[in-house]
Amino acid sequence: MITRCCHGPRLVLKCISDIYPKSRSLFREYGIFEDKYDNMEGFSLQMKKLPAREAGIYALYPGVNLDNTLDFIISFQTIDRCINHICSKIKDKDELLIGRLYLSLRDAVDPKRRISVGYINGLDSKYVSTIIKLVERCRNQVVMLPSYNLVITRLKKFIQMYSDFMTCSHLDKELRNKKIEEWGDRYYDKSTGISKTEIITASASPLLVFVLFACAHDPYLTREEVDNIWDAYFPWICGLHALLYNFVNVNDVFGNNNNLAFYYKNLKMYEDKITFFIEKSLESCNKLKYPEFHRTAVKMIIALYLSNPQAYHGMNRLASTNIMKKSGSAARFYYNLCKLLRLSGKF
Repeated sequence: MITRCCHGPRLVLKCISDIYPKSRSLFREYGIFEDKYDNMEGFSLQMKKLPAREAGIYALYPGVNLDNTLDFIISFQTIDRCINHICSKIKDKDELLIGRLYLSLRDAVDPKRRISVGYINGLDSKYVSTIIKLVERCRNQVVMLPSYNLVITRLKKFIQMYSDFMTCSHLDKELRNKKIEEWGDRYYDKSTGISKTEIITASASPLLVFVLFACAHDPYLTREEVDNIWDAYFPWICGLHALLYNFVNVNDVFGNNNNLAFYYKNLKMYEDKITFFIEKSLESCNKLKYPEFHRTAVKMIIALYLSNPQAYHGMNRLASTNIMKKSGSAARFYYNLCKLLRLSGKF
Protein backbone atom coordinates (compact mmCIF):
# COMPACT_ATOMS: atom_id res chain seq x y z
CA MET A 1 0.00 0.00 0.00
CA ILE A 2 1.44 3.36 -1.08
CA THR A 3 0.79 6.37 1.17
CA ARG A 4 1.36 9.82 -0.26
CA CYS A 5 3.84 11.92 1.67
CA CYS A 6 3.39 15.67 1.73
CA HIS A 7 6.66 17.50 2.34
CA GLY A 8 8.61 20.68 1.65
CA PRO A 9 6.83 24.05 1.13
CA ARG A 10 3.52 22.29 0.49
CA LEU A 11 3.65 20.62 3.91
CA VAL A 12 4.61 23.85 5.65
CA LEU A 13 1.89 25.86 3.92
CA LYS A 14 -0.68 23.18 4.74
CA CYS A 15 0.40 23.30 8.37
CA ILE A 16 0.01 27.08 8.43
CA SER A 17 -3.28 27.20 6.53
CA ASP A 18 -4.99 24.10 8.00
CA ILE A 19 -3.38 22.89 11.21
CA TYR A 20 -2.87 26.17 13.04
CA PRO A 21 -6.48 27.39 12.58
CA LYS A 22 -7.82 23.91 13.45
CA SER A 23 -5.69 23.79 16.59
CA ARG A 24 -7.07 27.12 17.81
CA SER A 25 -10.63 26.04 17.03
CA LEU A 26 -10.17 22.68 18.77
CA PHE A 27 -8.72 24.30 21.87
CA ARG A 28 -11.73 26.64 22.08
CA GLU A 29 -14.03 23.62 21.81
CA TYR A 30 -12.43 22.09 24.90
CA GLY A 31 -14.23 24.63 27.08
CA ILE A 32 -12.19 23.61 30.12
CA PHE A 33 -10.32 26.84 30.83
CA GLU A 34 -12.49 29.66 32.08
CA ASP A 35 -11.21 33.19 32.65
CA LYS A 36 -13.17 33.31 35.90
CA TYR A 37 -10.28 31.37 37.39
CA ASP A 38 -7.84 34.24 37.82
CA ASN A 39 -4.80 32.06 38.40
CA MET A 40 -5.54 30.10 35.20
CA GLU A 41 -6.12 33.12 32.98
CA GLY A 42 -2.49 33.65 31.96
CA PHE A 43 -2.11 29.97 31.18
CA SER A 44 -5.32 29.93 29.15
CA LEU A 45 -4.22 32.91 27.07
CA GLN A 46 -0.81 31.30 26.47
CA MET A 47 -2.41 28.14 25.12
CA LYS A 48 -5.02 29.96 23.05
CA LYS A 49 -2.34 31.95 21.24
CA LEU A 50 -1.19 28.97 19.19
CA PRO A 51 -1.58 25.45 20.55
CA ALA A 52 0.43 22.74 18.76
CA ARG A 53 2.76 25.26 17.11
CA GLU A 54 5.77 22.93 16.82
CA ALA A 55 4.00 19.59 17.10
CA GLY A 56 1.08 20.35 14.78
CA ILE A 57 3.04 19.24 11.73
CA TYR A 58 2.74 15.63 12.94
CA ALA A 59 -1.01 15.81 12.37
CA LEU A 60 0.00 15.76 8.67
CA TYR A 61 2.16 12.64 8.98
CA PRO A 62 1.42 10.30 6.04
CA GLY A 63 -1.64 8.13 6.64
CA VAL A 64 -2.81 9.67 9.93
CA ASN A 65 -6.30 10.73 10.91
CA LEU A 66 -5.71 14.48 11.09
CA ASP A 67 -8.46 15.37 13.56
CA ASN A 68 -7.68 12.52 15.96
CA THR A 69 -3.95 13.24 15.88
CA LEU A 70 -4.42 16.95 16.47
CA ASP A 71 -6.80 16.19 19.34
CA PHE A 72 -4.17 13.95 20.94
CA ILE A 73 -1.34 16.48 20.41
CA ILE A 74 -3.24 19.40 21.91
CA SER A 75 -4.63 17.34 24.79
CA PHE A 76 -1.21 15.92 25.70
CA GLN A 77 0.53 19.30 25.41
CA THR A 78 -2.16 20.94 27.51
CA ILE A 79 -1.74 18.34 30.27
CA ASP A 80 1.99 19.04 30.21
CA ARG A 81 1.57 22.81 30.35
CA CYS A 82 -1.17 22.60 32.95
CA ILE A 83 1.14 20.58 35.22
CA ASN A 84 3.90 23.11 34.61
CA HIS A 85 1.48 25.88 35.58
CA ILE A 86 0.47 24.07 38.79
CA CYS A 87 4.11 23.42 39.70
CA SER A 88 4.97 27.10 39.23
CA LYS A 89 2.33 27.93 41.85
CA ILE A 90 3.61 25.43 44.44
CA LYS A 91 5.61 27.29 47.07
CA ASP A 92 7.14 24.25 48.76
CA LYS A 93 8.69 22.33 45.85
CA ASP A 94 7.74 18.85 47.01
CA GLU A 95 9.48 16.39 44.67
CA LEU A 96 7.00 13.61 45.46
CA LEU A 97 3.98 15.82 44.70
CA ILE A 98 5.47 17.14 41.45
CA GLY A 99 6.38 13.60 40.37
CA ARG A 100 2.84 12.41 41.05
CA LEU A 101 1.45 15.25 38.94
CA TYR A 102 3.66 14.21 36.02
CA LEU A 103 2.27 10.68 36.21
CA SER A 104 -0.68 12.13 34.30
CA LEU A 105 1.45 12.05 31.14
CA ARG A 106 1.86 8.29 31.57
CA ASP A 107 -1.86 7.97 32.26
CA ALA A 108 -2.61 9.74 28.97
CA VAL A 109 -0.93 7.07 26.83
CA ASP A 110 -1.73 3.98 28.89
CA PRO A 111 -5.48 3.30 29.26
CA LYS A 112 -4.75 0.45 31.69
CA ARG A 113 -3.41 2.83 34.34
CA ARG A 114 -5.49 4.37 37.10
CA ILE A 115 -5.77 8.15 36.55
CA SER A 116 -3.32 9.40 39.15
CA VAL A 117 -4.38 13.02 39.60
CA GLY A 118 -7.69 12.00 41.16
CA TYR A 119 -5.79 10.61 44.14
CA ILE A 120 -3.65 13.65 44.98
CA ASN A 121 -4.85 15.22 48.21
CA GLY A 122 -5.17 19.00 48.42
CA LEU A 123 -5.11 19.69 44.68
CA ASP A 124 -7.71 22.21 43.52
CA SER A 125 -10.73 20.41 42.05
CA LYS A 126 -10.66 22.51 38.87
CA TYR A 127 -7.16 21.27 38.11
CA VAL A 128 -8.18 17.68 38.82
CA SER A 129 -11.22 17.80 36.53
CA THR A 130 -9.25 19.56 33.78
CA ILE A 131 -6.45 16.99 33.74
CA ILE A 132 -8.85 14.04 33.94
CA LYS A 133 -10.77 15.33 30.91
CA LEU A 134 -7.54 15.77 28.96
CA VAL A 135 -6.22 12.32 29.92
CA GLU A 136 -9.48 10.77 28.75
CA ARG A 137 -9.26 12.63 25.43
CA CYS A 138 -5.77 11.23 24.86
CA ARG A 139 -6.87 7.71 25.75
CA ASN A 140 -9.82 7.93 23.36
CA GLN A 141 -7.32 8.44 20.54
CA VAL A 142 -4.62 5.90 21.42
CA VAL A 143 -7.06 2.97 21.61
CA MET A 144 -7.91 3.46 17.93
CA LEU A 145 -4.34 3.12 16.63
CA PRO A 146 -3.73 -0.13 14.68
CA SER A 147 -0.03 -0.37 15.58
CA TYR A 148 -0.08 1.10 19.06
CA ASN A 149 1.28 -2.15 20.50
CA LEU A 150 4.53 -1.51 18.61
CA VAL A 151 5.12 1.96 20.07
CA ILE A 152 3.70 1.76 23.60
CA THR A 153 6.90 0.45 25.23
CA ARG A 154 9.07 3.15 23.67
CA LEU A 155 6.44 5.77 24.39
CA LYS A 156 6.22 4.92 28.08
CA LYS A 157 10.00 4.80 28.42
CA PHE A 158 10.46 8.24 26.93
CA ILE A 159 7.58 9.78 28.89
CA GLN A 160 9.12 8.41 32.08
CA MET A 161 12.44 10.08 31.22
CA TYR A 162 10.73 13.33 30.25
CA SER A 163 8.57 13.35 33.39
CA ASP A 164 11.52 12.64 35.68
CA PHE A 165 13.52 15.43 34.06
CA MET A 166 10.65 17.91 34.33
CA THR A 167 10.14 16.95 37.98
CA CYS A 168 13.80 17.74 38.69
CA SER A 169 13.52 21.00 36.76
CA HIS A 170 10.81 22.35 39.07
CA LEU A 171 12.76 21.85 42.28
CA ASP A 172 14.38 24.69 44.19
CA LYS A 173 17.71 25.86 42.79
CA GLU A 174 19.75 24.36 45.63
CA LEU A 175 18.46 20.86 44.91
CA ARG A 176 17.73 21.10 41.17
CA ASN A 177 21.23 20.74 39.72
CA LYS A 178 22.05 17.83 42.02
CA LYS A 179 18.85 16.02 41.05
CA ILE A 180 19.39 16.60 37.31
CA GLU A 181 22.92 15.24 37.66
CA GLU A 182 21.53 12.14 39.40
CA TRP A 183 18.88 11.87 36.69
CA GLY A 184 21.62 11.95 34.04
CA ASP A 185 23.59 9.21 35.82
CA ARG A 186 20.47 7.03 35.90
CA TYR A 187 19.65 7.33 32.20
CA TYR A 188 23.03 7.92 30.57
CA ASP A 189 24.43 5.13 28.43
CA LYS A 190 28.02 5.66 27.22
CA SER A 191 27.47 3.23 24.35
CA THR A 192 25.22 5.79 22.64
CA GLY A 193 28.29 7.83 21.74
CA ILE A 194 26.84 11.11 23.01
CA SER A 195 27.41 13.08 26.19
CA LYS A 196 25.29 13.10 29.32
CA THR A 197 24.44 16.74 28.56
CA GLU A 198 23.02 15.72 25.19
CA ILE A 199 20.85 13.03 26.81
CA ILE A 200 19.56 15.68 29.23
CA THR A 201 18.90 18.04 26.33
CA ALA A 202 17.02 15.47 24.25
CA SER A 203 14.82 14.51 27.19
CA ALA A 204 13.48 18.07 27.44
CA SER A 205 11.40 17.88 24.24
CA PRO A 206 8.16 15.86 23.87
CA LEU A 207 8.27 15.68 20.04
CA LEU A 208 9.06 11.95 20.16
CA VAL A 209 5.67 11.34 21.79
CA PHE A 210 3.84 12.90 18.86
CA VAL A 211 5.78 11.22 16.08
CA LEU A 212 5.36 7.79 17.72
CA PHE A 213 1.62 8.44 18.03
CA ALA A 214 1.50 9.48 14.37
CA CYS A 215 3.42 6.49 13.00
CA ALA A 216 1.22 4.08 15.00
CA HIS A 217 -1.57 4.87 12.49
CA ASP A 218 0.33 2.71 10.00
CA PRO A 219 -1.08 -0.85 10.06
CA TYR A 220 2.14 -2.04 8.38
CA LEU A 221 4.46 -0.39 10.90
CA THR A 222 7.55 -2.46 11.78
CA ARG A 223 9.69 -2.58 14.89
CA GLU A 224 12.64 -1.55 12.74
CA GLU A 225 10.88 1.69 11.78
CA VAL A 226 9.99 2.38 15.41
CA ASP A 227 13.65 1.87 16.36
CA ASN A 228 14.78 4.17 13.56
CA ILE A 229 12.34 6.88 14.65
CA TRP A 230 13.60 6.57 18.21
CA ASP A 231 17.23 6.89 17.07
CA ALA A 232 16.46 9.94 14.91
CA TYR A 233 14.39 11.82 17.45
CA PHE A 234 16.28 10.78 20.56
CA PRO A 235 18.65 12.46 20.87
CA TRP A 236 18.91 14.44 17.63
CA ILE A 237 15.59 16.01 16.65
CA CYS A 238 14.28 16.29 20.21
CA GLY A 239 17.66 17.65 21.26
CA LEU A 240 17.61 20.25 18.50
CA HIS A 241 14.11 21.33 19.51
CA ALA A 242 15.15 21.74 23.15
CA LEU A 243 18.36 23.60 22.26
CA LEU A 244 16.50 26.08 20.06
CA TYR A 245 13.76 26.61 22.64
CA ASN A 246 16.32 27.41 25.31
CA PHE A 247 18.36 29.55 22.91
CA VAL A 248 15.50 31.99 22.33
CA ASN A 249 14.27 31.82 25.94
CA VAL A 250 17.63 32.14 27.62
CA ASN A 251 16.27 34.73 30.09
CA ASP A 252 12.86 33.18 30.62
CA VAL A 253 13.12 29.48 31.52
CA PHE A 254 12.21 28.54 35.09
CA GLY A 255 13.47 31.82 36.47
CA ASN A 256 16.64 31.77 34.37
CA ASN A 257 18.04 28.95 36.50
CA ASN A 258 17.36 25.92 34.39
CA ASN A 259 18.20 26.83 30.84
CA LEU A 260 20.10 24.20 28.86
CA ALA A 261 22.36 26.95 27.52
CA PHE A 262 24.07 26.98 30.91
CA TYR A 263 25.55 23.54 30.22
CA TYR A 264 27.82 25.17 27.63
CA LYS A 265 30.73 27.48 28.40
CA ASN A 266 29.87 30.27 25.98
CA LEU A 267 27.53 31.31 23.18
CA LYS A 268 29.89 30.12 20.43
CA MET A 269 29.94 26.62 21.92
CA TYR A 270 26.15 26.68 22.13
CA GLU A 271 25.90 27.84 18.52
CA ASP A 272 28.22 25.04 17.41
CA LYS A 273 26.14 22.51 19.35
CA ILE A 274 22.93 23.67 17.65
CA THR A 275 24.62 23.42 14.25
CA PHE A 276 25.87 19.93 15.11
CA PHE A 277 22.36 18.83 16.12
CA ILE A 278 20.94 20.25 12.87
CA GLU A 279 23.42 18.19 10.84
CA LYS A 280 22.76 15.01 12.83
CA SER A 281 18.99 15.52 12.75
CA LEU A 282 18.88 15.87 8.97
CA GLU A 283 21.28 12.96 8.51
CA SER A 284 19.21 10.70 10.78
CA CYS A 285 16.10 11.34 8.65
CA ASN A 286 17.66 9.32 5.82
CA LYS A 287 16.86 6.02 7.59
CA LEU A 288 13.19 6.84 8.12
CA LYS A 289 10.24 5.71 6.01
CA TYR A 290 9.32 9.27 5.02
CA PRO A 291 12.66 11.11 5.12
CA GLU A 292 11.44 14.26 3.37
CA PHE A 293 8.57 14.67 5.84
CA HIS A 294 10.95 14.54 8.80
CA ARG A 295 13.51 16.82 7.13
CA THR A 296 10.76 19.37 6.54
CA ALA A 297 9.74 19.11 10.22
CA VAL A 298 13.35 19.73 11.29
CA LYS A 299 13.72 22.79 9.07
CA MET A 300 10.36 24.13 10.21
CA ILE A 301 11.47 23.88 13.85
CA ILE A 302 14.59 25.89 13.01
CA ALA A 303 12.47 28.53 11.25
CA LEU A 304 9.93 28.75 14.08
CA TYR A 305 12.53 29.52 16.71
CA LEU A 306 15.01 31.63 14.79
CA SER A 307 12.20 33.86 13.48
CA ASN A 308 11.49 34.80 17.10
CA PRO A 309 12.75 38.38 17.72
CA GLN A 310 14.41 37.14 20.92
CA ALA A 311 16.79 35.12 18.75
CA TYR A 312 18.33 38.42 17.63
CA HIS A 313 18.74 40.13 20.99
CA GLY A 314 22.30 41.14 21.84
CA MET A 315 24.96 38.58 21.00
CA ASN A 316 22.28 36.09 19.92
CA ARG A 317 22.04 37.99 16.63
CA LEU A 318 25.41 36.75 15.39
CA ALA A 319 24.73 33.16 16.47
CA SER A 320 21.26 33.16 14.86
CA THR A 321 22.62 34.59 11.61
CA ASN A 322 25.33 31.94 11.48
CA ILE A 323 22.90 29.11 12.22
CA MET A 324 20.47 30.26 9.52
CA LYS A 325 23.28 30.48 6.96
CA LYS A 326 24.17 26.85 7.64
CA SER A 327 20.56 25.60 7.65
CA GLY A 328 19.96 25.67 3.89
CA SER A 329 17.67 27.53 1.51
CA ALA A 330 14.51 25.62 2.52
CA ALA A 331 14.90 26.56 6.18
CA ARG A 332 15.46 30.19 5.16
CA PHE A 333 12.24 30.11 3.08
CA TYR A 334 10.28 28.76 6.07
CA TYR A 335 11.99 31.35 8.26
CA ASN A 336 10.68 34.16 6.06
CA LEU A 337 7.17 32.65 6.20
CA CYS A 338 7.33 32.52 9.98
CA LYS A 339 8.49 36.12 10.15
CA LEU A 340 5.45 37.16 8.11
CA LEU A 341 3.18 35.19 10.45
CA ARG A 342 4.74 36.91 13.46
CA LEU A 343 4.25 40.33 11.86
CA SER A 344 0.59 39.48 11.20
CA GLY A 345 0.13 38.46 14.86
CA LYS A 346 -0.62 34.79 14.09
CA PHE A 347 2.31 33.53 16.21
